[in-house]
Amino acid sequence: MRNHVVNTNEFSFWYGDFQALKDLTFNISAFKITALIGPSGCGKSTFLKCLNRINERSGVVSHDGSIQVFGHDIYHPTVALSELRRQVGMVFQKPNPLPLSIYENVIFGARTHMRKVTNKQLDEMVESSLKRVGLWEDLKDQLNRSALTLSLEKQQRLCIARLLPLKPKLLLLDEPCSALDPAGIEAIETLIKDLKKDYSILIVTHSMSQAKRVSDETIFMYMGELVEMSDTKTLFENPQEARTAAYIEGRFG
Repeated sequence: MRNHVVNTNEFSFWYGDFQALKDLTFNISAFKITALIGPSGCGKSTFLKCLNRINERSGVVSHDGSIQVFGHDIYHPTVALSELRRQVGMVFQKPNPLPLSIYENVIFGARTHMRKVTNKQLDEMVESSLKRVGLWEDLKDQLNRSALTLSLEKQQRLCIARLLPLKPKLLLLDEPCSALDPAGIEAIETLIKDLKKDYSILIVTHSMSQAKRVSDETIFMYMGELVEMSDTKTLFENPQEARTAAYIEGRFG
């Protein structure tokens, strides 16, 4: 278990009466990029949102089975959701910077979750986080500028930077490049591969080429079920399941 950040055991999930996930059992490795692929509606984003339980904001939901993150059952009654979401950060497909300055965007989580943080510490968080996502040199003299005026690619980088002061262990990326042009996609993919040195990353993507470019392992889901999981090269070059082969060859989806 020490080599895994996520251990999923016969996990099922329902939105009301609709079963979105069915008996999922698999592990996700530490300090690797794992891609979740599959047709729209197959449960990829639902599973991602289970990992920090933000889908519970959707209304009446229920689950069966278990998910352990860092060895802890995240559905145990004693779990503090604020602490879980601090350790498991999430970036969505459309950049969602706050209507605040670049500076305030980066330290928003720190102001919310941390007590007795000095201005010097906040300044250091902003500098280190923006350096980590490659924005510091461009923006260090514009920290009071509205984050909403940045390009979409820089907004997405900023959304990743906003997670870093809280020192998450797992990053969830839900179609993080879907709103970007080719240059922006390349920049974000380069950043994701660099972040793997310090974070475990789970990325949902509809792009087969993106999954092949950035991920170490790939999970193929269909109709809420796990169909196949392996290292990315093996899954794309030698899939074991007929449905996997059909999907990656573009015969459905």
